[in-house]
Amino acid sequence: MEDQVDMQTMGERVLLLRRRAALSQHELAQRAGIDVMTISRLERGTKKRLEVEPLARLAVALGVSADYLLGIQAETTLEATPKPTRGREDAHTPPPPAKHQRTRKPTAVA
Repeated sequence: MEDQVDMQTMGERVLLLRRRAALSQHELAQRAGIDVMTISRLERGTKKRLEVEPLARLAVALGVSADYLLGIQAETTLEATPKPTRGREDAHTPPPPAKHQRTRKPTAVA
């Protein structure tokens, strides 16, 4: 089966939207709650795949639909690309969830 998602196109769209919003890779990573290297690899076209959660977070942070980033939808239909907000957090953008390790309870061995 042939790949359904063109990762090169997705990376180009992320780069274009990030630049339009006047965001650095680091700023976009913070807004989306994902690693800077993920954004870097996407934009360079070296990222082979992307899980659903980081894709959704990127779409929200860039103000577009996940369908647009995936190339399913040709045009952005949301209001506008987010405006630059250097130095302050958007009031409507919640912070990314804190990352923590789940602890496992020991199990009895029979």
